[in-house]
Amino acid sequence: MQDKLRALVKLAVIDASARHIEELLEGIPVELEERRAAVDALETLVGGQKQQMDEATALLEAQVDDLKMRSDMLARSRAKGAKARNMREAEAAERELDAIRRSIRDGEAEKERLEGVIAKARETLEEPLAELEKQNAELAQAAAGVEERLEGLRKERDEITAGREEFVALVPKRFYRTYERIRPQIHPAVVEAKDGVCQGCRMAISPQLFNQIIRGDDFYRCQQCTRFLYHADVVAEPGEAKPHEAEAAEAAAGRQS
Repeated sequence: MQDKLRALVKLAVIDASARHIEELLEGIPVELEERRAAVDALETLVGGQKQQMDEATALLEAQVDDLKMRSDMLARSRAKGAKARNMREAEAAERELDAIRRSIRDGEAEKERLEGVIAKARETLEEPLAELEKQNAELAQAAAGVEERLEGLRKERDEITAGREEFVALVPKRFYRTYERIRPQIHPAVVEAKDGVCQGCRMAISPQLFNQIIRGDDFYRCQQCTRFLYHADVVAEPGEAKPHEAEAAEAAAGRQS
């Protein structure tokens, strides 16, 4: 049983060492995707504003063409009036000229309005366009070398976790499954029980449970935080001095001196 407990402790040490790298491997792609999403959202916003400006520009061009056509109509109507043969024809020509002049005035007002819309849209676009250019540059910089960085992190993780499967094989499957279930939420998932206290949540352990942990005859978990608990003396390597026995010897030597 001590070998199994020792294997769980060593497994937890390996996983704790690799934890930061695992977080980076998960976080870097997520961060990059969030940047892309932000750029896409800004591009959509800018695209919508550009479309509005393009539509207004198309309307302005059509309005300019219409004004040119009406100016031509005005010139023809004047020429027609100049050729009037009687008062009736002259009055009809003048009414036609008045109608064309009104339509030109209305057209000029609409042209001025569209020019204002375009000018405002162009001004409104300046800041989002500058921000989009900035974000695109930052995204390109962030994306450059990401895969190379991730590959380096994977290699580092593999070096740290080398031999992990050997310890996994020593831990009973049901306890390993429990360990794998709790370690993403509780870190570290395996801690020492020292002086009757869980070193994870710092809560007191019941005397009965602490005595069982000291015996090291099974896997035990904290009643408060559910972490796996071990006693340092139980998981000490064979042939090594047990940590708590060494501490007691040092304390006794200090008292004698």
